[in-house]
Amino acid sequence: MRSKVTASLILVIVVAIVAGVINYQGLIAKNTKLVPKLGLDLRGGVRIVLEAQDTESAKATNDAINAAVSVIDKRVNALGVSEAVAVREGANSKRIMVELPGWEDPERAKEIIGKTALLEFKTEDGKVVVSGKNLTDAKLVFSQAQDSLGEPQIAFTLDAVGKAAFATATQANIGKKISIYLDSQVLMSPTVETAITDGQGVISGGFTAEQASNDALLLKSGSLPVKLVAISEEVVGPSLGNAFVRRSALAAVIAFLLVVIWMFVMYRYLGLVSGIALIIYADILMAAYLVLHATLSLPAIGGAILSIGMAVDANCIIFERIREELGMKKTVKSAIGAGFSRAFRAVFDSNLTVLVGTAFLFYFGSGTVRGFAVTLALGVLASMFTAVFASHMLVDLLLTPGIVRNSRKFLG
Repeated sequence: MRSKVTASLILVIVVAIVAGVINYQGLIAKNTKLVPKLGLDLRGGVRIVLEAQDTESAKATNDAINAAVSVIDKRVNALGVSEAVAVREGANSKRIMVELPGWEDPERAKEIIGKTALLEFKTEDGKVVVSGKNLTDAKLVFSQAQDSLGEPQIAFTLDAVGKAAFATATQANIGKKISIYLDSQVLMSPTVETAITDGQGVISGGFTAEQASNDALLLKSGSLPVKLVAISEEVVGPSLGNAFVRRSALAAVIAFLLVVIWMFVMYRYLGLVSGIALIIYADILMAAYLVLHATLSLPAIGGAILSIGMAVDANCIIFERIREELGMKKTVKSAIGAGFSRAFRAVFDSNLTVLVGTAFLFYFGSGTVRGFAVTLALGVLASMFTAVFASHMLVDLLLTPGIVRNSRKFLG
């Protein structure tokens, strides 16, 4: 029995230390790979509402708007924005809301998000040879220059279909021009000197480095299937978010102390065990957030708070079961074993139900809803470890001869 408790104690200590090191690196040492990420409501950023409009070439149908949301999602992800949101405002709405946490330039955001980015290669007679849908890659490069960095260009790579079509077109148009259009505007009209068979090339259009980088991103993510117009934009400042984070941290400390006091009043030594388990729980949970790069937003924090309540509730269920066993005149040791064993099913079932719910939220939701689901799921998993395993180990430790001898010290 003692060797089992020792092994369990070592495991809990190792897990807590590893989590503590991760938290130190992310929260104090500010390791860039582990620094916590904040959502738009806490960090500040840009919120833009776009509206799909009918044109002669494309109607704003439900399928087209859904496809536009998918394209925008690819674009904002390519920007590296954490917990970016791109969703329709309603099932049948023509409006798309985009949130970019940490973004400070709404004009560049509108240019990247709302630009159609339809790329076409056309021969002199107006025939489209290949289009943006044939691209597999696009990136910013610089032309070779002897005394300077060179001209910003967009290097592109075509898929197998585009490669074959481009090779055929360049072979048939040697000595003629093939013009490159972006959203019906001519970028360049080079004369074909030889057949291009490798499916690669560069586009020069008098770009600045930023323009070339933006257009490469747009081309790589695909063109919008419908025209989008920005009807509103909002820059959310981070000052409210910073104040909220400070107040939340203070509230968390106060709430923790109140919970520990209440648990001690209700369950004596077991209440102290619950407090230690709650510290381990918070240690593990924060480390999980940092390692998985979970973004903290108001809904995500709500999920974390809910999971803390479930962790405390699990301990209450277990301790009440132990109290019932002691009421049956069992010894402290047998009551603890029976209490944890018989309460496990109820704790497991309730947590499993929540995990199933978070899976549905994550699958069908987006943005902040997914953030809520992720933080709640991580919290539930951490609470299962601390409430069932760590708490059991700590209570078994109290059974060591000389520490606790009667039930009153356990439960009052």
